[in-house]
Amino acid sequence: MYAVEIKHLSKYYKIYDKPTNRLKEFFLKNKKYHREFWALSDISLDIPKGKTVGIIGENGSGKSTLLKLICNIISPSEGKIITSEKIAAILELGAGFNIEFTGRENIYMYCSIMGLTRQETDEKMSDIIAFSELEEFIDQPLKTYSSGMYVRLAFSAAISVNPDILVVDEALAVGDIHFQLKCINKIKEFKQLQKTILFVTHDTYTVKNLCDYAVWIKNGKINLQGDVNFVCEEYERYIKNKGKAVDSDKPKDESKEILRIVDTKIYDENCNENGQFKHGKNLIINIKYETYKALESIVAGVAIFDSQGYYVCGLNTKLDGVKIIPKIGCNEVQLQYENISLLPGTYFIDVGFFEEEGVGKLDYMSKCNHFNIISYDYFAEGIVLLKHKWMVK
Repeated sequence: MYAVEIKHLSKYYKIYDKPTNRLKEFFLKNKKYHREFWALSDISLDIPKGKTVGIIGENGSGKSTLLKLICNIISPSEGKIITSEKIAAILELGAGFNIEFTGRENIYMYCSIMGLTRQETDEKMSDIIAFSELEEFIDQPLKTYSSGMYVRLAFSAAISVNPDILVVDEALAVGDIHFQLKCINKIKEFKQLQKTILFVTHDTYTVKNLCDYAVWIKNGKINLQGDVNFVCEEYERYIKNKGKAVDSDKPKDESKEILRIVDTKIYDENCNENGQFKHGKNLIINIKYETYKALESIVAGVAIFDSQGYYVCGLNTKLDGVKIIPKIGCNEVQLQYENISLLPGTYFIDVGFFEEEGVGKLDYMSKCNHFNIISYDYFAEGIVLLKHKWMVK
């Protein structure tokens, strides 16, 4: 039995190069002044009842458009969606809310749209506010809320209406780690109740640990679907290879090529190639590169980004006072992070080599590898756990 059946679904938008072209097309019915952008093309997907489905893909691939179609927020250009289930959606930040209303008024409005009476909403109100942890701000206008507060309110309202299908579109990426974990635990409760969950995220670690099935959307089409680990690993491999190919389409003057990055690998403290690390363990990044002419000195750098693209940390040999004098041919350089303090999630690395002053770029690879930080014993919020000590006086 399927909660959602999607049959040959497509969605296109009309793109007008000039504002006046829209007006021309309105009056000149037989002439087209627009071009078509197909956000989704011929999507067919059956989502079984009681399953948690992770939808992954790059920005602009069509993930959010698909969820909006499932939630009946927009209409398809072609194909159809069949579902008779009650859907609660947490889409882009603040979707469905009125920024002039207070948090409480938005809860009333949302629950009314979802079919609850005023009395039923009143009975749930205290639980909604308690879960959101917005007691002090619930009677303030939504326009005064931070992005994290938006998410707290939206998620708390959505789960209160007891939906058959819960749709979450990357909303959890905005909240703090404490609320993210709280939401994930609630999603796990929904799973135990055999609810259907559609989950869009860039974080493949979360998909692997939360979902029963994965769908990878690429350029508006389903590129791959099936086993969670297989789909996520293929997607991660694609992102990694894409990072390596960032500059490959640019014409190069081989006679001027000085240095080229060959490969990057990530090892654990036992020198085993690894993609998963526990918080507090050592992590080693090994970079192989080739030089084609003698160089007095070069600078190597590594940058870490989280799954949302936020810059977490950047290190380079110049800042750390390490001198690299490469030989012509194959070379390697290693960077070891000791007792890595990052909190759970998926992280991507950029690597680059620069001239001696650290300015002129010799070669650079974006998102050339990634790693996951998994469970830790100590609870904290944010993306990093700093070494610390409390003193009570």
